[in-house]
Amino acid sequence: MDSTTKNALIDFTTRWINQFEFAPNSEDLHAIPSPCILTTKQLTVYWQPFLLEPPRTLTIIEQVVGITLHPSAHIFYGTQYAGNMTAKLAENNLLLLQAWSDDDFSNLERNLIAHLSQQKKLKRTPTIFIASTDEGSEIISINNLTGEVVKENLISAELTILADNLITFLNRLIVTDVKINL
Repeated sequence: MDSTTKNALIDFTTRWINQFEFAPNSEDLHAIPSPCILTTKQLTVYWQPFLLEPPRTLTIIEQVVGITLHPSAHIFYGTQYAGNMTAKLAENNLLLLQAWSDDDFSNLERNLIAHLSQQKKLKRTPTIFIASTDEGSEIISINNLTGEVVKENLISAELTILADNLITFLNRLIVTDVKINL
């Protein structure tokens, strides 16, 4: 595993978590088991990231879809379990997607298989989604062919390069706790 990319993800997560007095919290994650949970107060879960040792991989996706995924995709989803994290990049509000637990990781795998299978069917550039935006038809993805982080228009298939790689993308993100309507 590329330790520089892993460190960039952990560094962003640390910056994001440091904005909270105690820990990030969520009502949406209440009653969903996870190794991330620190404590639950009424209907609110307080959490911290859970480092996966050994790291998880997305190998099952590669086997099902029949492609090799960019190494940064394995690192982005295989390093830790965490809640989704809000951020800004230029004028874009983002929600970085993370797996919350083993069950959530399995759901993520199924969603990525569906996404990549659809792209293959439509003869589009294969991408691995990593964030949603407040623009309904756009997501943030890793271009599987180049490793660039792109804004992907789900309707037109247009890819706009945001960063040359995941490290640069994560380092450019501005931490925010803004509730994003996605």
